[in-house]
Amino acid sequence: MKVKDRFTVKIERMAFGGEGVGRVDNFVVFIPFATPEDELEIEITQRKKNFARGKILNIINSSPLRVKPLCNYYESCGGCCYQHINYEQQLEIKKRQVAEAFVKIGRISAPPVAAMVASSASYHYRGKAQCHRITSSDGVKLGFLDISGGKIVDIKRCEIMEETINEKIGRLRENAFSRNEKDARLNIWSDLPNEQEVKKGQIRRVVKGKEFLVSADGFFQNNLFLTETMVDEVCRMAFTGKLNTVVDVYCGCGFFSIFLAPFASEVVGIELNPRAVQFAQINAAKENIRNIKFISGNAESELLKLKYLTLSKALDLLIFDPPRIGCSESVLKAIVGLQPQKLIYISCNPVTQARDVKFLIESGYKLSVLLPLDMFPQTQHIEVIALLELE
Repeated sequence: MKVKDRFTVKIERMAFGGEGVGRVDNFVVFIPFATPEDELEIEITQRKKNFARGKILNIINSSPLRVKPLCNYYESCGGCCYQHINYEQQLEIKKRQVAEAFVKIGRISAPPVAAMVASSASYHYRGKAQCHRITSSDGVKLGFLDISGGKIVDIKRCEIMEETINEKIGRLRENAFSRNEKDARLNIWSDLPNEQEVKKGQIRRVVKGKEFLVSADGFFQNNLFLTETMVDEVCRMAFTGKLNTVVDVYCGCGFFSIFLAPFASEVVGIELNPRAVQFAQINAAKENIRNIKFISGNAESELLKLKYLTLSKALDLLIFDPPRIGCSESVLKAIVGLQPQKLIYISCNPVTQARDVKFLIESGYKLSVLLPLDMFPQTQHIEVIALLELE
């Protein structure tokens, strides 16, 4: 097998990352925009020692799971990879991928993966976009990275964005031409009633009747239809009667801290970004919550301080929602050193989460449940809430 060779393949399943898996003489080939049960004519585009990649030349027999993508830029823009697969099947694919990650990387023979929680809207659900604006010899481009990650796809609208974001993209496009705007990476937030830019650099979001201010370049849960469900599930896992101390690591604007505070004697939020901590303090004060302390600092060092300065009450729960790269071993050791009775680990990357959970299990914790939520329909991304309990 070599580059440019052509073959007929049957797609067996979807790999983590969104490519279809086929075989040529038992040699694995990954094929973007394929669907399980497709029969395809493909051309090899890349050959490695243990696998190859190909592209679709012709769909010989289309899978019954295949649907027409809604987006005009699909297969060019790199934002989505599952629009061609019906939504129910997307949920099944993602649930299986979570289980596979915890089997292969977490070394858990039968991971306790619950049914995937679907988003009530599989399109127009995102409350924030990160666009690129560049000027080239072809003029101004405003859009997202292409599937190669090296070019910008110029778009007029994105079908997974809430509609007010598309309206803002249109206005930005007009301004870029008329004002000769500079190249930039732009954060564009939805502009719904009570959820909008309240003044420059500050965005207001409302979840379950609670108002949160967040920096315009900061993080907030992106799915406008599933965030409340995420809060409900975290609180359900956390609540086993009155909690003593709760520690919320990577707490951002205080999102989970504020929802957990009514169940606890005290909450400690840890966040590296000092501006996010300022917003967290404002958000807690607006809700008249007085049992939260927010700390600006490195996760590992602040966790070690908590251990040696001694918390005033028993640590019942530690919740953490780290970046996609997961936690360093030193942070995990610091978490284990505090011996919280429960851990709630929220992640948008099941691979690094499985790696970290393996360490926690080896350190004396039992994995009770993995709850996947489809916070990112049409894309390869998966959010998972893991509950671990001290054995």
